[in-house]
Amino acid sequence: MHGRELLDKGYTVDQVVHDYGDICQAVTELAVQSEVLVSVEEFRTFNRLLDNAISDAVSSYGRHRDASISAQGERDQSEWRGTLGDEQRVLLDMAVKAFAALKVGNLGLRGATGTLLETTLTKLRDLVDKSLPEMRSSTGTTTPPKP
Repeated sequence: MHGRELLDKGYTVDQVVHDYGDICQAVTELAVQSEVLVSVEEFRTFNRLLDNAISDAVSSYGRHRDASISAQGERDQSEWRGTLGDEQRVLLDMAVKAFAALKVGNLGLRGATGTLLETTLTKLRDLVDKSLPEMRSSTGTTTPPKP
């Protein structure tokens, strides 16, 4: 719990370790000021317990830090996919409307509407071409599916 608490407060892993070093220093100074004699065995036990506490705190800090980074990465991926989907939908909608206008109006492909359709389809293709490598890398897929 202490490792997560320190992570949440913005500590670095070095600061987590030094925090326990400060505890050791404070306990030692308190023993000296109180003129309490500490046996070698008691000091070894204290050091062992402190070492275990440091290990647990650093492990907890690392686990929670990794989980936090992973969660942020998932949020970023989800946002990116949503944005990509929105861009694709807008371009696809424009292409469908341009095609519908060409059909209904009996317009030629060489006019402004035909040019709009061609431009929109080209942008849609470029968007897909640009996004596929990123999608494949985020999912671990390295080769395109077979047609």
